[in-house]
Amino acid sequence: MKILLAALNAKYIHTCPAIYSLKAYAQAHGIGMIKTVEYTINDRYQDVLAGILSYHADVIAFSVYIWNVDRVHRLLRDIRQIKGTSVRLWVGGPEATWYPQAFLREEEAELCMLGEGEVVFTRLVELLDEGTIATEDSAVGGKATEDSAADRKVAENSAAWSSMIGDATTAYPETLRGLAFLKDGGIVQTGLADPVPMDEIPFLYSNLSLFDNRIIYYEASRGCPFACAYCLSGRERGTRYRNLDTVKKELQFFLDEKVKQVKFVDRTFNADPDFAIGIWTYIRDHDNGVTNFHFEIEADRFTPEELELAASLRPGLIQMEIGVQSSNPDTLRSVNRSPRLDRIRAAMEVLRKNQNINLHLDLIAGLPYEDLGSFRRSFQEVYDMRPHQLQLGFLKLLKGTQLYDKREEYGLVCSADAPYEVLKTKWLSYEELNLLHRISDRVEEYVNSRGFARSLPLAEQLFEDAFAMFEALADYYAEHGYEQNRPSVQKRYEIF
Repeated sequence: MKILLAALNAKYIHTCPAIYSLKAYAQAHGIGMIKTVEYTINDRYQDVLAGILSYHADVIAFSVYIWNVDRVHRLLRDIRQIKGTSVRLWVGGPEATWYPQAFLREEEAELCMLGEGEVVFTRLVELLDEGTIATEDSAVGGKATEDSAADRKVAENSAAWSSMIGDATTAYPETLRGLAFLKDGGIVQTGLADPVPMDEIPFLYSNLSLFDNRIIYYEASRGCPFACAYCLSGRERGTRYRNLDTVKKELQFFLDEKVKQVKFVDRTFNADPDFAIGIWTYIRDHDNGVTNFHFEIEADRFTPEELELAASLRPGLIQMEIGVQSSNPDTLRSVNRSPRLDRIRAAMEVLRKNQNINLHLDLIAGLPYEDLGSFRRSFQEVYDMRPHQLQLGFLKLLKGTQLYDKREEYGLVCSADAPYEVLKTKWLSYEELNLLHRISDRVEEYVNSRGFARSLPLAEQLFEDAFAMFEALADYYAEHGYEQNRPSVQKRYEIF
């Protein structure tokens, strides 16, 4: 039996480590007949559909996120119409974990994998495989040769599987955690999958030819010490780490191969200062002059040792993304955050002084208790820290988060379609959020492009503050029709 793990990324340069992790874990447990395929949401739909069907897979499993959920729904419906029940369709990922009914009610998929997928995926395949290692020439479950007891057991197991999934009235192995499926007209969920020890997950990148000119995503830990109300990681408890010596060996592989960028997907990389220092020291001492490493960090948790180490790194060796989100104390409390802005400012001063690390700060518009005046103050606080990039993001009301559960209390209204972006709140009207969208575009063009680093500080002196400058720039764009027809880089200078 052939199994296909499919992903649709937002851009070509992105990859989906989830499908490679599922494949690697299953292969480490003796399962071989698994293929992976990646497309983007911008690829021509018919090419994606035809490409997936060309594998003639018996099981197709999709990794589903907010950026690809609509496209996956369409693919599931069309594959089901073309192939009927001859193909098994599975889904996993955040969208499947926290809203499985969207895939099961219309019977697009026969089951959803909930939470971490490595163990549950492998167990599902083992139900099909019955312990027989599949090869390119054999189906999962083994070749039928003689009417032996083993062959009869395989046949019985296959029939039981079809009955368990296809017949809603048949008992299902409730001990298998991390599944949602239909039974007796309702949806049964067996809880989230058991967490996987990090050192049991094999290294994903033995064949780098699959990732030419693409970002390499690397995971040294799972979980997060915080419980941010807008983040799905806030539902988890505790952080699990990969063995530091193992991490060093795997990073050395990237360094030896001169990979351009390795992006750590750890939710808070410096939650354990000793772990962070160990990795930063290693990449400093083994720097190849080419590879860049990206980290999401909490700047207010920096120790003096970390700041001293950061100062010793080659310019361009690492970049840091720092989520400030807001400077409003009421807002921060409402989303279970308590960053110390004074410590963030102090850390930013040290990091900027060394001029060797690209610094990226984030804000989120649409959080509780933040009206336009409050957001303006938050914007100015972050802008005055002079990051190299300032991302003005907008709240995505994700199913499964604490904010989603409190959406009525806070008057959070979001789009019904992915990515579920907030449209208005008790504190911000739709028109005000639209203004912030327009300002965000101007920040992207004039701050994050790095093309106006000397001009912007001069222009700010003509306005009450930087926010007022970008608001005026946004209004000027609207008045002259530049928002509809995005100007070239040269034209941006003329407009400015």
